[in-house]
Amino acid sequence: MGAESSPKIIIVDESPIRAAILEEGLREASFAGVVHISEMQSLLARIYALDPDAILIDLENPSRDVLEQMLQVSRALRRPIAMFVDQSDAASIQAFVDAGVSASNPL
Repeated sequence: MGAESSPKIIIVDESPIRAAILEEGLREASFAGVVHISEMQSLLARIYALDPDAILIDLENPSRDVLEQMLQVSRALRRPIAMFVDQSDAASIQAFVDAGVSASNPL
């Protein structure tokens, strides 16, 4: 799979170490179009500008603000979103699914 045909994947993670591990794994699997975003500020605008094919989000403890941003992202882009969280409850997971997140799994 060449760089031209490789899907563009955005990794949203405030931890540079976790993001680097995930990015390395994706590149080894021949995904050349991997972009890392480390800050949540203006997340929607940055994701919209990059126009990814998929979004991977790694959060330690997602807040209502992050949920709102994910809702905006899913409505604006209609792209697959997978979210990985350290801590969450059943109500939060349901809210993420309602917001269009494709998966929400504990790390």
